[in-house]
Amino acid sequence: MTKPTVAISVDCVCANEGKCYVTEVVEVAEQFNVPLTWLLGVAEHDPMSNVKLYHNEYLHRIPAWHELGLHITFDSSAGNTVDRGDLIRIGKDILKQFSIKPTAFRAANGDIEASDLSALIDIGIVVDSTPGSSSSIPASTPKTPYHPNPNQLHQSGNSKLWVVPVPNNDGVRGYIDEGFDHLKPIIDSHLAEFSVLSLGMCDCKDNAENLKHVIDYLKKKEARFVTLTQLVTEL
Repeated sequence: MTKPTVAISVDCVCANEGKCYVTEVVEVAEQFNVPLTWLLGVAEHDPMSNVKLYHNEYLHRIPAWHELGLHITFDSSAGNTVDRGDLIRIGKDILKQFSIKPTAFRAANGDIEASDLSALIDIGIVVDSTPGSSSSIPASTPKTPYHPNPNQLHQSGNSKLWVVPVPNNDGVRGYIDEGFDHLKPIIDSHLAEFSVLSLGMCDCKDNAENLKHVIDYLKKKEARFVTLTQLVTEL
């Protein structure tokens, strides 16, 4: 049996949530020597808050062998004022101010459109892990890393960018936030068919114990842990 390759990513959105567990998560990652992909949140209504918080409080605690990427929350209301592609470029520029060049990406709430692909590629993104990160996902979405169709994100095609979907079983997503007992059946079901596994989590949830259980369980399966960008550069 092929040993699993696992990427764990963190949605960094705690500035608007009131709680942040970066320190606890980093301690677990260092204990098990597991690199994480930290996706720094940018939103139209308050684009700087998460990145400033991380720059002031947490970036110095994240080991250099981890990865820093971009997380975007699009404003889906009728009063939105920023084009989706422009917000993606704003996100890149904000991270650039803090000497961060993102190559990994996720959109909040599974909110990504095929039209976003060109903007993501333009700013240097090589891997997206949005599909499966919310409760809804088209049944036709591939379950392993794929190049999407430029006109239909949830179908294979010839886009330069890779999509690494999060497992999603009947609306139960592969997020560590759900707790190990909920996540274990998803992990087992996915690894019974595929050798690449992408899991997500949020920085505003107290996930330290859940993360320990997940990493320990996967290490018993002889899993190898990589960042999202490393994962796709090896494909």
